[in-house]
Amino acid sequence: MSSRLATDAEVDTWRTEGWVLLNGLIGADEVDAATDDLRNVFPSAQEYHADPEGVTERWKGRPSVPEPDYVWPDDGPGFRPEQQRWMGAFPFAGSGTLNRLCVHSSLVNFAERALGDTDIRLYQAHASAKYAGLTNYEQPMHTDRNHSWLPAVGEPPWWNLEGFLYFSDVTEADNPTRMVSVRDSVNVHSPYQVVLPRMDPDLYAAERAAPGVRGSYLAYRSDVFHRGAPFGSSNSARFVVALAFKRAGLDWIGYDQQQSRSTGPEWTTFVEGSTPRELELFGFPPPGHPIWSASLLEKLSDRYPKMDVEPWRAHVAS
Repeated sequence: MSSRLATDAEVDTWRTEGWVLLNGLIGADEVDAATDDLRNVFPSAQEYHADPEGVTERWKGRPSVPEPDYVWPDDGPGFRPEQQRWMGAFPFAGSGTLNRLCVHSSLVNFAERALGDTDIRLYQAHASAKYAGLTNYEQPMHTDRNHSWLPAVGEPPWWNLEGFLYFSDVTEADNPTRMVSVRDSVNVHSPYQVVLPRMDPDLYAAERAAPGVRGSYLAYRSDVFHRGAPFGSSNSARFVVALAFKRAGLDWIGYDQQQSRSTGPEWTTFVEGSTPRELELFGFPPPGHPIWSASLLEKLSDRYPKMDVEPWRAHVAS
């Protein structure tokens, strides 16, 4: 399966229903090419399930379990710290193939069309692995309040785009996220945007699972109720990269700050292999921006020796 562009109908579904699964947006061959890089971040399902305790100790030592603000019951939905044990932040180590997929043209094209603007930012980029048996992954229905200082705004130009890029096939047994159309949650009122089953059984009845092949992108608006689900098998795993976009200038929306990781070799390699358009997704000033001068470009070349600065230099007076 080759990479593709989202259809107009899929863009419209995101805008009107609040979420859409772009099945096979990126070709499986491109995803498979990043497997070695992904193995730098997480053990494979086979490796983990062969020896969960030993693998965890080799990769993470003996991690302490954070003291939760609230102790959720063992059964039923909850936000358990162990659900987020296996995480990794962009830029990722390795060949750079995994990093390049985070700015894949099919993803950027969809984000531009969904948000209705080409001046957009990639404000979240981190990988997540979930292994069956590690913990109870079932969550309550919620919206992601941790992406903004403000309540979610589900209309242009203020909305933002969240999503998961699948790096493994996600079947019904592999913990697919449950999603609810905004049409079915219009009457839900919760100051914390967390709804337990007993509070609104109709909301849970309206949920739909989002299984898909690797390379799929599950895209949703910030006002969409969704939840993690339990695994249906004992030896499954799910690998995704959370990728979220917003229009430039929406400073109240944010998540990851790549500047704090910009001194490592992974970021340098990413910059040196990127186009001006790809770097602009992270807030990197584009060619023609008034900050650029001959002196600053010289320093930029010192910082990123293999970077082609000609697109920037062409806009700077000699």
